[in-house]
Amino acid sequence: MLGLIERELRTRSMITLSSLAAEKGYAEWVFVVPATRRNIQSIRVAFKKNRFQIDGIEEHLTFSFWRHLFDGKNYTILWIPALHQIFPGLDNPLQKRSYAQVGNYMTKANRIRNRVAHYEMKNSSDYEKEKNILLWLIQKMDGVSSS
Repeated sequence: MLGLIERELRTRSMITLSSLAAEKGYAEWVFVVPATRRNIQSIRVAFKKNRFQIDGIEEHLTFSFWRHLFDGKNYTILWIPALHQIFPGLDNPLQKRSYAQVGNYMTKANRIRNRVAHYEMKNSSDYEKEKNILLWLIQKMDGVSSS
């Protein structure tokens, strides 16, 4: 489930942010991402890993990068104009409460992902609770693509 969420999040975020970039007259989606120190560093590392090509850079950005797009400070910058479209299963996607809920679940999913990726099974929490967190994200995305 983590892999499906991560793949879907990368694909949908890039497509959605590309549309926002086009509306603003930018050549690439990365130009609408807030220029925080963390974002700039993540994009630089991904750019280098991608042989200094912008096309395909999303494959080299961490789950944490994508998760941070849903931090509170990005509500008006990214959520309202674009990112809410990634979660069509939300009842009221433009409300700040919906944004906060997605951000909360994304943070939890990132913790689950890091725990699993680093084989920290001793620190495992309730499997059913973790499964429900991941299912919630998939449901609010209205499922994931089959490819």
